[in-house]
Amino acid sequence: MSNPLGNILLYIDGSESSITAAQLAITMAKTYQSVLRVMYVVNENLLAELLKARVFVQMEKMDYERDLEEDGKRYLNYVVKLGDRKGIKVETVLRKGVVHEEVAHEAEQWGADLLVQGELGEVLSLRDSFYEEGERILRKVKCPVMVVRGRERIERMYEEA
Repeated sequence: MSNPLGNILLYIDGSESSITAAQLAITMAKTYQSVLRVMYVVNENLLAELLKARVFVQMEKMDYERDLEEDGKRYLNYVVKLGDRKGIKVETVLRKGVVHEEVAHEAEQWGADLLVQGELGEVLSLRDSFYEEGERILRKVKCPVMVVRGRERIERMYEEA
């Protein structure tokens, strides 16, 4: 039988829970000898909403988008370093667009056997649940999804790997 976890896609958003998810994904990639790809998406939907709500003018939107892109590169590089510590090569993908659509597209096109993401954000209302990207990813992606929680336990697993 071939490796059922041959391709693991990790979605990160820069939150502490996505770094915990990265530690688990790296540990799993090492254990199962999987290919690990980490993905960050610059949320263009959010940028458009801020512009529409007149929080930004166009120039500020462009500056903020550039800042988000730089943040994304930093987060991706950080996960690459976490992988290096465990002898795992990590592929990186930086996209711009609607987060859940980009993640679902990447998972489908790449042939992800598993998507790993951090803990879902707290949803305070039904309306919020429609905007929580982690939740939307769960609904959109066709492969199995692992939502990671339990930071202390995962840090121990990562350190022991």
